[in-house]
Amino acid sequence: MFLLIIILYIIVMFFEGTSLLKEKNNGKTIFYFSLIIFSMTISILLSLGVQIPSPSNTIKDIVVSIFGKSD
Repeated sequence: MFLLIIILYIIVMFFEGTSLLKEKNNGKTIFYFSLIIFSMTISILLSLGVQIPSPSNTIKDIVVSIFGKSD
């Protein structure tokens, strides 16, 4: 499964990345590859059985601290 994930991400990066590199928009290209690498890392960790904590509690705490309301 690990190898399949890497192969699929390489295929997606090749097809999408080449068009971004031709545009010569460095900001968009860096942002795209950063998101792809982040999502690939999470996918590989999940395929290896690593438990990744949910960010929902942290997001809830931030919203409550901004708006001062809870359920």
